[in-house]
Amino acid sequence: MNEPYGVGLDIGTNSVGWTVVDMNGRVRKVKGKTALGARLFKEGATAEDRRGFRTTRRRLKRVKWRLRLLREFFDQPISKIDPNFFARRKYSDISPRDPNYNGLAKTLFNDRTDQEFYHDYPTIYHLRDKLMTSDRKFDIREIYWAIHHIVKYRGNFLRTGPASQYGSASLHLATSFQKLNDLFAQSEETLNLKLVTDEAQLQQIQQILVRTDLSRSEQQKQIWPLMAVLTGATAAEKKRQKNVVVELSKALVGLKAKMNVVTLTEVDAGVVKDWTFTLEESQDKLPEIEEQLSEVGQHIMDEVIQLYASINLAQLIPAGKRFSQHMVEKYKHHEKNLKLLKAYIHSQSDSKRGREIRATYDRYIDGVESKPVTQEMFYKDLMKYVEADATSNHLAAEIKAEIDSEQFMPKLRTKQNGSIPYQVQQYELDQIISHQKKYYPWLGEENPVAERRGKFPYKLDELVGFRVPYYVGPLITKEDQQATSGAGFAWMVRKAEGPITPWNFDQKVDRIASATAFIQRMQTTDTYLIGEDVLPARSLIYQRFMVLNELNNMRVEDQQLAPRQKQRLYNQVFKQHQHVSVKNIQQNLMDAGEYRETPKITGLADPKGFNSSLSTYHDFKKILPEAIADEHKRADIEKIILWSTTFEDSAIFKQKLEEVAWLTDAQRKQLSGLRYRGWGQLSHKLLTAFKDDNGRSIMDGLWETSDNFMQLRKQPAI
Repeated sequence: MNEPYGVGLDIGTNSVGWTVVDMNGRVRKVKGKTALGARLFKEGATAEDRRGFRTTRRRLKRVKWRLRLLREFFDQPISKIDPNFFARRKYSDISPRDPNYNGLAKTLFNDRTDQEFYHDYPTIYHLRDKLMTSDRKFDIREIYWAIHHIVKYRGNFLRTGPASQYGSASLHLATSFQKLNDLFAQSEETLNLKLVTDEAQLQQIQQILVRTDLSRSEQQKQIWPLMAVLTGATAAEKKRQKNVVVELSKALVGLKAKMNVVTLTEVDAGVVKDWTFTLEESQDKLPEIEEQLSEVGQHIMDEVIQLYASINLAQLIPAGKRFSQHMVEKYKHHEKNLKLLKAYIHSQSDSKRGREIRATYDRYIDGVESKPVTQEMFYKDLMKYVEADATSNHLAAEIKAEIDSEQFMPKLRTKQNGSIPYQVQQYELDQIISHQKKYYPWLGEENPVAERRGKFPYKLDELVGFRVPYYVGPLITKEDQQATSGAGFAWMVRKAEGPITPWNFDQKVDRIASATAFIQRMQTTDTYLIGEDVLPARSLIYQRFMVLNELNNMRVEDQQLAPRQKQRLYNQVFKQHQHVSVKNIQQNLMDAGEYRETPKITGLADPKGFNSSLSTYHDFKKILPEAIADEHKRADIEKIILWSTTFEDSAIFKQKLEEVAWLTDAQRKQLSGLRYRGWGQLSHKLLTAFKDDNGRSIMDGLWETSDNFMQLRKQPAI
């Protein structure tokens, strides 16, 4: 082909379409064939599934690690009275026909039958409750079983405070509602929505939320009118306020809710279904929408999830009751319902129908093909029979009433248990130890980690309250992992050799070096300068870049802002308001005498306001009012922002703050409460180091001209 030609490519995720055209755009022929085609290939897959499996393996491995340490603690005392106790447990799930079977009896104890044990303690919660409340000497093996269950299912780490505060759960709505009011006001001042803060009304809402005789839909219907007074000036404003309150109430009781409405996020109608889920599903659903949430939207989502967990906990542990005590009551309620169901089955004249009804319960308990059957699925299956009999059979009517209130046949193991914080489990562990250490003094052995004895007084407490920091990763060095398995997922840095336990962790593991290695692994690189680390999303420089770029994209009456206008808006509006609305901009333009009437603003992604803000500047202005204006301290402030973004562990963040010598102790304390997250897409070098022909960097160009980032990026030398 001696004549000039062009090649067109259409690049997709699993194909590349191509064609060859002449200078007039007509498709050419090459070697007698039309130069047009496509190359298909397998679509690239993310490492999400692989990472999920690896995370699960790591979590289960750490459970086994804690249980092994627990066994070592109990090994000698138990072996004195039952030498084969742990061996029987190890081989309990091996068939007698298996060559590895050791021939030991498959019983819990060597001196009594399992039937006797389960008669006294039908569930592990019966045993735990007795150990906490009975002032007598228990079999050390019974104590082991109870503590084994506590350590294995120790709960989440979403809450703070000592275990002594978690003897029973209490729900306080006032603080959460006030935080949500502040966040709603920050996100959208024109919404003017205020959740109630009156103590009497909050108490009424709380009583409805913790009731266990109401279905979730009935709870939602009762609480939403109590949650706020609709103060909108127009019918449209009141409707918007109502939508937010209704969706929030749905989320809090565990129903599916439109989280875009709750977080005040504008989304296209086609993706609303991605934003509609229950808060139980939030762990799986949030990663899909997180990038579209504004900073305030993320805070709203976090606060709602925390409040939902508090409500769940208050339902799981009613005020004035212990966790195990409530679980025993649920067991008794299930037992009572089972007798009712059996009576209903026996009342059936058609034996086949009776067997079908019984089968719904069997599936509920045993699952189907190793998959659990939820309470909702069980209710749906059973209601097919119960509804038909409700008018003629009083047993069916009684069952239907219990199903309608979602109280029929409660299970002890449900997803709701994920709301239990570790402090609840630690509280019961401490109660067991305090009752039994008079008979077994070694149970009350003091925590070897002196600085943690305030919250974790006993050595065994560390098996519940200690967790390996996320930034340490697998408890193996990179070199050892490479040598033993060829894998490359470890980054831990050691201080000393030897087995790692919760009691010697800081003597064996270098936290700071491991955290630094973690950051280097996780930090992404610049979209345009490969290899250059990106700035934190809350960096002062990056937020300034985002604001200026959005201002340069904005149009006032279809005209770009002049540099002097933009600079004034930046200083007078963005530096004065944490979240800037279109009304703020319009008011400033009119106050400056540039427009007599409210000007039309266009060019923004959100027609109501700016997505970007100088929120970090406002945070530091409150804490470091003088330093934030000092150019010589700007680099240190950027380091503080970087540490806040990368170190979720407050202890490490506080330690890093010690490196900034000019900070006072009071300022360090305030700064340690800052928690930033997220990364930008650009590096410090790209924004500040490269200069155009006029000697301006991208940041200079955004400030001094009306060009946006994409226009400046095309300048020579940038």
